[in-house]
Amino acid sequence: MNLEFVRPFLRFLPEIKIPAGKVPFKEKLIWTSVVLILFYIMGNIYPYGVTRESLSEHISGFEQMTMIFASSIGSLTSVGIGPIVTASIILQLLTGAEMIDVDLKTKEGKALFQGAQKILTILIAFFEAGALVVATNMVEGTGLIAFTVFQIALGSILLMYMDEIVSKWGIGSGISLFIAGGVSQTIITGSFNPLKGVGGLRFAGYLPNFVDQMISGSMNIALIAPLIATVIVFIIVVYGESMRLEIPLAHGGVRGVGGRFPLKFFYVSNIPVILAAALLMNVRMWTSFVGVDIQSGMVPENMTVFQNIIYTIANYITMGNLYGILQPGNWHMLSDISIFIHLLIYIVVFCALCVLFGQFWVQTTGLDSESVAKQIQEYGMQIPGYRRDKRIVKNVLDRYIPQITIISSVAVGLVAAVADLMGALGSGTGILLTVGIIYRLYEEIRREQMADMSPMFRRFMGKA
Repeated sequence: MNLEFVRPFLRFLPEIKIPAGKVPFKEKLIWTSVVLILFYIMGNIYPYGVTRESLSEHISGFEQMTMIFASSIGSLTSVGIGPIVTASIILQLLTGAEMIDVDLKTKEGKALFQGAQKILTILIAFFEAGALVVATNMVEGTGLIAFTVFQIALGSILLMYMDEIVSKWGIGSGISLFIAGGVSQTIITGSFNPLKGVGGLRFAGYLPNFVDQMISGSMNIALIAPLIATVIVFIIVVYGESMRLEIPLAHGGVRGVGGRFPLKFFYVSNIPVILAAALLMNVRMWTSFVGVDIQSGMVPENMTVFQNIIYTIANYITMGNLYGILQPGNWHMLSDISIFIHLLIYIVVFCALCVLFGQFWVQTTGLDSESVAKQIQEYGMQIPGYRRDKRIVKNVLDRYIPQITIISSVAVGLVAAVADLMGALGSGTGILLTVGIIYRLYEEIRREQMADMSPMFRRFMGKA
């Protein structure tokens, strides 16, 4: 199928203008900050007809969705970046299966692909908004339901353009910024919130409750177990981000003149986790649109044959109410061998999806051996001890890149799953994404600052 059929529709889509020249670092920082503030504001605005009280009984089970999709259930960002990520998954899978004919190596092909992704994102925004409104019973009445769906879908479409603003005028990616912002907010409020808690706790934050218990003489270490788990996962992820294998390069075959090509342990970044978790979450959410609820973990009564099929498939793919197991207080549930096997199957499926998306991501973003070898040759570099030939460089890279792609994909999948088991704040997936995003944001800010320095000071900093 050729994507040319969507070209006539592209002229109706608004587009963020590409900067005419290099955007100064301070201006990039301003655009990024403004977009982040708008994201937080949208997350606190409720659509007309929706109240906090009407949501309290219907949003359980969607906690994981808020981390993955940077969403706030009930607000304008109820489906968050879900439509953007889902559209990307669908088009990437179709392209990888060669069901879509588009040349991503040309400027026109990339523009057509991005335009098609925008159109698909808008369509999915309305679909996911409808599924969420129906699943959570936010409002009643056909007219009010339709208007609520429109408001939530519009919020997601605005996030799509805010992501484009950050990509072109800001620092990093808008999607990454929204995820990091949402997870950071969850971790900070969960740790330090001094407001009144529930379930007999004086405070909503783990740390104030722990201090309160210490003062009263009845210290309970379990109160800060999620906080400790969060710190441990942060340390593990930061350590993984710092691990790398460096391949020496020389310029024109001259030893001592060149650099190194770093192969990070997390070579595939956090993209496989985003896509794998988003795929599973979409299956959980979309089933609600046909009247099937897998959150309860029980087979609903009086289901049609179609609903029964959907329920069975979705229940086995997403492991039903698995996220009820992934809590520190529910570890006793793992004593049931069937639940334990269920959990192992989920981890295997999740890691397998991470490998699948990791392989595809490497192939489509120019991180495979052949693309990297071509880039090295274009820069006039070669591996010392070998003649300057792209095929030779590719053969050397083939010893590392295919293997590290699989290893890093499995590693990020395991870190996310194990962190969930430890009950880390913000979920394992959220922490993994946030640490990776902040680390890369730091590296990009550093590069931007270096680029704005004078050549003499830049050389001095490079030697330091």
